[in-house]
Amino acid sequence: MRSKKGMKTVLVNPPLWNAYAPHLAVPLLLGDLRAHGYEATAYDLSIECVDWMLSAPALEQLRRKAAARRSVGLRDEWARRRAQLVAPAAIRDIEEAKARLKSLATLHDPAAFHAARRTLRDALWLVSGAFPSCDFDLVSNTCAYSAESTLQVLAASGDAEGNPYRWAFDRMLDRDLLLDPTVGVVAVSMSADTQLIAAVTFLSMVKDMRPDVHVVLGGNYATRLVDRWQHRHALFDYVDTVVTGEGEGALAAVVDGLTEGGTATADFREKIPGAVWADNGILLRTPRQSADISAAVKPAYDALPLDKYLAPGPILPVFASRSCPWDCAFCSIPFASNSFRQRPGEAVAEEVRALRAQHGSRYFMFVDEIMSPRTLRNVSEALVSTSADVYWYGETRFAGGLDDELAGLLHRSGCRRMNFGLESASQRVLDLMRKGTRIEDACENITSMLKAGVPIHLFVIHGFPGETREEAERTVAFAEAVRRLSVHHYGVAHTTWGGSPFVLDVHAPIGTQPEAFGIRIDPPDPAEDLSLSRDYRTVSGMSQQDSLRVAEDASGSADDTGVWFRAVRDPMAREIEEFTFLRASVRAAPPEPLPVPLFDWPPPDPDARLTLAPGVTFTRVPWPATEADTEPAMALYNPAHDRFLQLNWVGDLDWRQLDGLAWRDLEAWLTYQNCHYLGCGPADTAALLLRHGLLVPSRRQVRSPDARLRPEIGIAMETRRATPYLSNPITGVTIRLRGEAVATWQRWQNGETPATGEADAVTDALVRHGFLYREPAGARQNQPRYLAQGQEA
Repeated sequence: MRSKKGMKTVLVNPPLWNAYAPHLAVPLLLGDLRAHGYEATAYDLSIECVDWMLSAPALEQLRRKAAARRSVGLRDEWARRRAQLVAPAAIRDIEEAKARLKSLATLHDPAAFHAARRTLRDALWLVSGAFPSCDFDLVSNTCAYSAESTLQVLAASGDAEGNPYRWAFDRMLDRDLLLDPTVGVVAVSMSADTQLIAAVTFLSMVKDMRPDVHVVLGGNYATRLVDRWQHRHALFDYVDTVVTGEGEGALAAVVDGLTEGGTATADFREKIPGAVWADNGILLRTPRQSADISAAVKPAYDALPLDKYLAPGPILPVFASRSCPWDCAFCSIPFASNSFRQRPGEAVAEEVRALRAQHGSRYFMFVDEIMSPRTLRNVSEALVSTSADVYWYGETRFAGGLDDELAGLLHRSGCRRMNFGLESASQRVLDLMRKGTRIEDACENITSMLKAGVPIHLFVIHGFPGETREEAERTVAFAEAVRRLSVHHYGVAHTTWGGSPFVLDVHAPIGTQPEAFGIRIDPPDPAEDLSLSRDYRTVSGMSQQDSLRVAEDASGSADDTGVWFRAVRDPMAREIEEFTFLRASVRAAPPEPLPVPLFDWPPPDPDARLTLAPGVTFTRVPWPATEADTEPAMALYNPAHDRFLQLNWVGDLDWRQLDGLAWRDLEAWLTYQNCHYLGCGPADTAALLLRHGLLVPSRRQVRSPDARLRPEIGIAMETRRATPYLSNPITGVTIRLRGEAVATWQRWQNGETPATGEADAVTDALVRHGFLYREPAGARQNQPRYLAQGQEA
């Protein structure tokens, strides 16, 4: 093995990247370095950090941190208090939840899956509550520092109180690995902007610990970021060499130069493809080169903690082609990944078979930017001919060659999900995008895939410049129609779609040639010098703000009843694509929203004693939601049913005072203490405490047979941009109403019973999501009205 006095390279994937599967870049570069004869290892700091933070000991530290820190506003105060509410259940259940998410058996157990996801959400809320203005989840995260500002990114790197990554790295970073004197190179792969603050934080710590180490930065996001710099940037305080474009061969050239005696100021970089470095305040560059992927080495996953990713499998990334031959107006992929190339199908199949044998997993994702019909055919034929016996998914585009025969071949080879860039159902808009696809091909491809039993996913872009609202709404309707066709006609239950508002990337054709697309780009904020997106103004069609509204209106899962469900409390309410793929592979049903359990009314026996539900936590919070008014309130959380109830609670009271009260005393106690929910009277507040399981009676009365449905307390219809919504603050559920569903809800709210027929499905959905509950007719009138303590009748 060639080395410089045993010099070792450490390859690092910083947070935040996918917590459900490994990133391909680091294992691929690790395999390439080993093939060149160099000693190297991988450090997936992203999953190591997430796994450590989502552990009982770390969550306990975060609980104490959240309790001790000062808040920076009412919203931040609520996040801090919410962390305290969910902390006991999150700390208790987090290890079991992670184990469940890693088990294929959980995919067949909806209750266990939802419970695990809820615990994960609570743990992430606990992380968020420990840091000011922090919103931490597994897709992206924000904190008090902006990733679009150099000054803020640099400030974040040293702030353990405001930057969750600095706090975590101080406690969990593998210093033994980095302090190993044989380590001579640390190479960081930064693929997305979600990694920037963590990457710079890590790099600053590396330079403090090991100023002698040569630090290399690469990856898609680093390539796009550094391309715009002409002069030395502060990032070069921590980085010696940036490798732009593809890393295979280029990183080995860095190590080659160092083994031959190169230093940070030597000219060895001139031999490195795509190198960027600082010299006397300016940046020097060498041309990029496309790697020969026909001879690509097998990615080395042996150095990664495959047991820590939060999905069964593990799902291993592989690739069959590089870059994309198309030049869509909205996309910057060709800019950062050189020319389009394809690997031989036989080589890909052999790699898949070897990885399965080595790691015991049948599940793979192709991370190609685009799998062309030729690539799909070659890979599928090779997998079938070698009896690979695996499941996989990837991404392609609508094209004329994807017919019934090819779709059947894909299914036989193990394809159980295929992502398509639909973008728009309007041919005019597709032409504006320079997409190069036809709606006719899309319809034929969709039919072929569904006939073959392959679930599909449609990507949609809302509000591309020039698109009208009618065209955007027609695209949403088209995507919904495909989903219904898949489920009801072809029996393919795992077809999905997802939309996002158009974002203008400075490296995409529309960013470099805005006048060709009829837009004007606004000057960037000087403080946001790292931003690679731009605000813009349109000449025709929807504005940038309109695209955001269309995307918001389209969010949520459709229900044929006219009631669209969205669990707004859950930042992970949408199904993760890895889980959708796995469900299709093992034939597990898609996860449906669990019914909202309500305890039937009427109240219990008047003399029945009440006990606190197990696990209920409480805390005091400012009330109402204004900075000026800090009148206290009591927030209660029931982890068993995921209920939050915030009561206006005057005085220095303890929720535990309710334990042991008889039902006939509860209303009187609430009256005396002036405790209520959303302005409701004591009777309604008492009912809510039982109906949502916060108090448990020792005896219940039998519900009379004439029980009728009533709207839940505190719910009113809200119209947002002509779209009606209902939100239940106790259960965290928001639903959007369509068509006759609006009238059905209004009739229930007015005390009327809608006629049977079409309204039945809507009513069932309102009951299932907790917006209607059952109460015997006349129960309110028959309830005794108790006097305040100390008064006589």
